[in-house]
Amino acid sequence: MKMPVHLNALRAFEASARHQSFSLAAEELNVTPAAVGQMVRSLEEVVGFPLFHRSNNRRAALLLTEPAQRALPDIRAGFQSLNLGMTLLREGASNGILNVTISPAFAAKWLLPRIEDFQQRWPDIDVRLETSLKLLDFTALGMDVGIRYGLGHWEGLQAERLMSEEVFPVCAPSLIAINP
Repeated sequence: MKMPVHLNALRAFEASARHQSFSLAAEELNVTPAAVGQMVRSLEEVVGFPLFHRSNNRRAALLLTEPAQRALPDIRAGFQSLNLGMTLLREGASNGILNVTISPAFAAKWLLPRIEDFQQRWPDIDVRLETSLKLLDFTALGMDVGIRYGLGHWEGLQAERLMSEEVFPVCAPSLIAINP
C-alpha cells in the first residue's frame, strides 16, 4: 500500500472545509493562514481541480466544489481511522505505564510523599505525572487518570470523590491581639 504523501495538505483541506476559512483552519493546525492556503493549493495541483469556490463573503469565504463535497466524508473517515489507530498504538505502548494528570500542589503535598509505597506495591508500573491546573484532553494526551479539585461534574469523564476538603481561616497571633 502506498502511503499518502499529502497528509498535511489533506488535514489543511479537511479543517478548511469544516471551518469554511483558512484562518480558522490555521488556528486549529497551529500554522499561518498562508500555509493552509499553500497546502490546499498543492492538493488542488495533485488532484487537478479546485477544491473550493473562494469568495469575499466573510461568513462563508470558502465553499466546497462538488467533487470536494463528494470526497470529504471519506477523507474525514480516513482521519477518524488514523486517530483510532494511533489510540491503539498508544494503548499498546502504555503497558506498565500509568499516566496521571494532577495539580502541582496536590502532587507535591500528597502524591509524591506516597509514591514510594506505590512503587513497592506495584513495581512493574511506571507512574508518569503531568502537572497542570487545567482539565486536559485525556484522549489526546494519553492520560489514564486525573486528580482535580471540584464538584466532579466533567463532561465525558467518570469522576470519583477521593476526599472532602475542609477550609478554615488562619492568621498570625499578632493579628488577634490587634482585633480581639
